[in-house]
Amino acid sequence: MLYCPNCKEHQQATKKLDLWSLPPVLVVHLKRFSYSRYMRDKLDTLVDFPINDLDMSEFLINPNAGPCRYNLIAVSNHYGGMGGGHYTAFAKNKDDGKWYYFDDSSVSTASEDQISKAAYVLFYQRQDTISGTGFFPLDRETKQGASAATGIPLESDEDSNENDNDIENENCMHTN
Repeated sequence: MLYCPNCKEHQQATKKLDLWSLPPVLVVHLKRFSYSRYMRDKLDTLVDFPINDLDMSEFLINPNAGPCRYNLIAVSNHYGGMGGGHYTAFAKNKDDGKWYYFDDSSVSTASEDQISKAAYVLFYQRQDTISGTGFFPLDRETKQGASAATGIPLESDEDSNENDNDIENENCMHTN
């Protein structure tokens, strides 16, 4: 039930969100914690997610807006409950194309079928940004394409080096 500001009552409704454009890296945060007035709980519902070929076209306002297919490149997992737990991760190596499992200081190879369904955060890369040997070929051409797609100008490598601390300096509050 959603509140209607016109009739000033709660009404049965459907809420839909659409996207204007898609980023080179899509981060999907799965709702794993439930909060209510009287209870907080960890949700262990099995979530089936694609490793390859996630199609986001149905969520775009204009399905012809550009590339909309993604491949999974990393997964953050959470084991435990609301009061504490343990985080692990799976990540795909861009050089050898293999999956690896990270658990504290331990790293081991993994297969796609081992990728955990205890996923908490999924990291997808848009297929058109994947190079032949891996992913993240964020060269000047890709940066310009991303800037055109989002309408947000991206600074050059030279500009970014001299202003590395700007965000930290503007947002960091120190107390002595």
